[in-house]
Amino acid sequence: MIILKHYKEGDVSYVSHKDILRVLQRGLKRAKVDVRYSQGYVPHMLTYTSTPVPLGVQSLAEYFAVDCTGIDEKELLKRYNASMPTGMRAVASFYKDKNPNLAAIVVASDYIVKAGAPLPQAIEELLKEESIVIKSMKKGEAVQKEIRSLVFDVKVQGDKLFMRLASGNSNLRADDFVANINAKYGCDIKTNDIVRTAQLVSIAGNFVDVEEILK
Repeated sequence: MIILKHYKEGDVSYVSHKDILRVLQRGLKRAKVDVRYSQGYVPHMLTYTSTPVPLGVQSLAEYFAVDCTGIDEKELLKRYNASMPTGMRAVASFYKDKNPNLAAIVVASDYIVKAGAPLPQAIEELLKEESIVIKSMKKGEAVQKEIRSLVFDVKVQGDKLFMRLASGNSNLRADDFVANINAKYGCDIKTNDIVRTAQLVSIAGNFVDVEEILK
């Protein structure tokens, strides 16, 4: 099993997760990679992705696992980048004996967003609140959601906002979180400027970058 770490930048951030998967698989075919297929009536490529980011959110830490033969991780990285658009370029590759199932073990993601103007330090006070309720749209209806347990860290760094939010099974959308910060503090942070910088797992109660467990 080879895992690629790739970016999702620029216009590619507006491509849906399903379409991204199709692009990835077509890229493997163009690169002439011998990918294993599932058994059954409708065989499909044995490829796996980590938890996707929302449409419009960019990422420097997407992961794509490929069950393939006859190629090592360095050669796959080379062929992948030769066959894919620049907005999806891969920056690292790792070999594992089996699928690490990142979609199941990732518990948090780090995000950074540049606001273009200094942000109020009061945003960090969110971490002291016992309850944080955000409003979002779901199937065309406005819904409220209690998210305090899904917000692990928030830091104001001048005109930048760092966020560590729940990901995976208990996912908190970064764009929804930022939209509610805008409403509460009168900010004008553009949700399409959000960038995921890392995906994290929990080991002995500590957050660890996925890349560290793949090395």
